[in-house]
Amino acid sequence: MLWAAAGGYLWLGYTLFQGSPGGPGVCLIKEVTGVPCPSCGTTRAIEALAHGNLQASFLLNPFGLLVFALMMVIPVWVVVDLLTGKTTFYRAYQRSEQILRRKYIAIPLAILVLLNWVWNIMKGL
Repeated sequence: MLWAAAGGYLWLGYTLFQGSPGGPGVCLIKEVTGVPCPSCGTTRAIEALAHGNLQASFLLNPFGLLVFALMMVIPVWVVVDLLTGKTTFYRAYQRSEQILRRKYIAIPLAILVLLNWVWNIMKGL
């Protein structure tokens, strides 16, 4: 998981500092099918949020707000756990997996992802 987070930070850093803000992202699904995936626009949403534009971020992809919050909290949490020798992040991760497996939570979340996907397709992202 930490490798995925590091990759995410590297990609975000690359997009923020490449000199073409708001430029096209890279989505394998969209490149192959021509249809945006549910997370298309998340990088640009985080970029907009990093520049203080909450409205643009939300309109690009609401997932960007969640991803941005996680990118700010998780590294600090992991470092604190490493420094204190605790496993609070790991336990919280395991607990969140248990909660997300419950149908009454998983189904509404899946519907939200599908609605976001439809929204991405409709706005031609």
